[in-house]
Amino acid sequence: MVQVGEILNLSMFKNFKILCGSKYLNNTMNAAVIMEFESSRGDFSAYRYGHFVLSSYFFAESNPDFVNNSIKTVIKKKVSAIALKVRQDDKIPKDIIKLAEENHVPILTFYDAFMEDLIININESVRTRSQYVVFEEKLHKIVDGKITNEQIESTAREINPEFKTHIITATLISREPSSNLQVHAYFDSFMYHNSHKEEIAPWTFAKFEFNVVLICSFIEIELDSLDVNSYINNLLIQNGFSPESFYIGICDTPFAINRLDESLDESRTAAEVSKFLEKPLLMYSSAGIYKYAMKIVHQKSARSEIAKKIKVLEDYDLQHDAGLMRTLYSFVRHNGDYNAISSDVFQHTNTVRYRIKKAETLLNLCEATADEELKLIARCSELMNKLYK
Repeated sequence: MVQVGEILNLSMFKNFKILCGSKYLNNTMNAAVIMEFESSRGDFSAYRYGHFVLSSYFFAESNPDFVNNSIKTVIKKKVSAIALKVRQDDKIPKDIIKLAEENHVPILTFYDAFMEDLIININESVRTRSQYVVFEEKLHKIVDGKITNEQIESTAREINPEFKTHIITATLISREPSSNLQVHAYFDSFMYHNSHKEEIAPWTFAKFEFNVVLICSFIEIELDSLDVNSYINNLLIQNGFSPESFYIGICDTPFAINRLDESLDESRTAAEVSKFLEKPLLMYSSAGIYKYAMKIVHQKSARSEIAKKIKVLEDYDLQHDAGLMRTLYSFVRHNGDYNAISSDVFQHTNTVRYRIKKAETLLNLCEATADEELKLIARCSELMNKLYK
């Protein structure tokens, strides 16, 4: 479903004015229709919620009672919104505005757009939105791990029949707090940039949760000379996406199309690590230890266990003002370099060693692997703090 407010974000609607009902721009819609006064003959039975109704108010000049009563009748049908093409000096009667507010129907006005173009634009947006919902369902089917490799390939080709034999994917996480509304706005922009393209490309943009996914496909020989970073960056720009608006993670290992699930998992992990490290773009192959820590953090039971361990240390700090957590995070940042940690936390190296040992004891870590486990716990805690709070 598309909300009325989302339609107003499309380029063609930038000059629309909200006459009333701004609180109801979250009304959903599934079609745009034109109300033609000269041919309606007072029959408005087909109008209903879900319709974005466009009409010209010019006819009110010759027959104001019929036009105004027609608008009132459609308002009472509780349509999703009404957009009226008006002249600069046209005034909409106050009783129409009052009725619209009572029935939660926004009324919009515009001057210079052609209604036929608006209809096409709205309905294309609705159709595109529905398409991306279908794509998202298919991606969930692929990543859920409950289908075979052959079914993965078949499902991928349902998304784009022009996919070639090998896949490289990118996941884009918005730098702003994300929502379905915002992600759909990205695809509305994408639709606008591609409205005149007829050919089917061997790549596809798709919505996946609150992120944008780009699936690129190649034949094997094309991969030999491929500059993955430049290729994806150029593709984003060409299709209306601003790379600087996202944290971008790329699975730079080409997978066969029947392993699309693995490629998607790696690009998602790279994007999340990119966000954590505040890097604009990160290849999965360059994500270091965080790509393994991220997989741990994705598991609910692991997050719960790590949170319990961190709470033990935080409670100890609260009771004894011991500085264990500050020292622990410094321990990770400086990769166990006690001199650097000592300088960072303004404590003698012996004090730093004591705090690290105390943390290991409080957490009852195995002595043989305590150092590595403590670092991993701290890294996972940092990821959780950034990504889950």
